[in-house]
Amino acid sequence: MDKTVNKVVIAVEITSDVVCPWCWIVKKRLDLAIERLKDEFTFNVTWKPFLLQLIHNVPERGIPLKDYLWQKYGKGYAEDIFSANSSVNRNAAEVGIVFSSSRLMVPTKKAHMLLNHASKHGKQHELLEAIFQAYHCCARNINDDSVLIEIAGSVGLDPAGARGALHSPEALQDFDRAWTQSQDISGVPRFDVYLQDKPSESHLVFSGSQSVDTFVTVFRRLRVSS
Repeated sequence: MDKTVNKVVIAVEITSDVVCPWCWIVKKRLDLAIERLKDEFTFNVTWKPFLLQLIHNVPERGIPLKDYLWQKYGKGYAEDIFSANSSVNRNAAEVGIVFSSSRLMVPTKKAHMLLNHASKHGKQHELLEAIFQAYHCCARNINDDSVLIEIAGSVGLDPAGARGALHSPEALQDFDRAWTQSQDISGVPRFDVYLQDKPSESHLVFSGSQSVDTFVTVFRRLRVSS
């Protein structure tokens, strides 16, 4: 018997930035929730861009993350964030993430353009995980074309297509359109969740660090509403 028959289809739209550590932590939790519920629901997951570095005027070349946090929030805050006992590091460890202390704060527009390209090839979720890994764990410069093209190739995207997605006018227009829709959001990650066939009747919006159990509860609540 085909288990996909009569499954409720849930759309999950997440607005996030790839340099946001909590966005990756919560993606890991979302993936666990989806795995837990895979026999109950079909999920259509889409990632939308948010540009933290535009708010804080990060230069194209990037700056060491520790220096950036020190300048923006003070020495005490920067040292706390890099402490193994910080909230973000403790929560990361729970889902198997170990953050590099050598990360740069870099512009992320190119990464988002590549993610939009990947969505057209069914590779967005997979590419995002690879970009998160490269940036947060390996401290790679995800504002560098060669790095992004290499990451794209690692998930099965055509390198030539990836290169084009970083520079073509059409890709830029696609990005600008998606970014315009996100500019009224004050913080990430943000979640827009709804039944695929009843978007206006079932639309839920929430943000921040959500647990696996919270995701499961929200998704099952949507099924009741259907």
